[in-house]
Amino acid sequence: MISRRQLLRFAALFSLGYPVLNLKRSASAGNKSDPRPYPLTADIITDAYWAEMRASRHYDGYCQKALLEDFPNIAYLFSAFSISEKTHAVNYQRLLFSLGSSLEPTEISVMVANTKANLNLAAIKELEKINTYYPEVLKKISSESHDQTAVYCMYSWKSHQQHERMIHDIKRYSGIFFRPLAKKIESMNPNYYVCEICGSTIDEKPTIPCLICNHPLVHYKKIQRPVLDLS
Repeated sequence: MISRRQLLRFAALFSLGYPVLNLKRSASAGNKSDPRPYPLTADIITDAYWAEMRASRHYDGYCQKALLEDFPNIAYLFSAFSISEKTHAVNYQRLLFSLGSSLEPTEISVMVANTKANLNLAAIKELEKINTYYPEVLKKISSESHDQTAVYCMYSWKSHQQHERMIHDIKRYSGIFFRPLAKKIESMNPNYYVCEICGSTIDEKPTIPCLICNHPLVHYKKIQRPVLDLS
């Protein structure tokens, strides 16, 4: 179980030699006259907000595709991931408003393939966030030492590790005989729960406080099974 103190300490000490993150910063990011109290942090979190929103929208698309292809349990997993990603985005939005920053509307393009390909791409994207994106974000935000930002980023980073493990379990069925083997998944009866505080995603009813944010288990919400959108 990771405590708040451990989260802050880890973020402060984090220093890994990953490639430089390609952030879309505003022209005022390095300007000393920038009225925002944490300009670099705000720019980084704006990028993170949109990264999480894009992921959420993609998982929504993957969910609908899985339903069309008669993989309701895989669709259920994608739906849980979408809600988790949106939880991260909401945390960042709340943080940005507290820092005096706003979010400009941005169009999000979603590309959906078949379920097998969507699983493979989801695994790649999750690993990118685990191994590259969030380690670099944590390293960069340490320069301005905004504690709550470090906490939210650690929440996201740890929950992405949960996502990758779950996808890895299903990817065992994503070989040449994907369809008949994936049917085994559909014989199961999973129930997914997402922590509304940090986005932690688990596949069984919680009995202890959240393993990521340590908040009481009452903050875990059972995710309802998705339905096919025919609109």
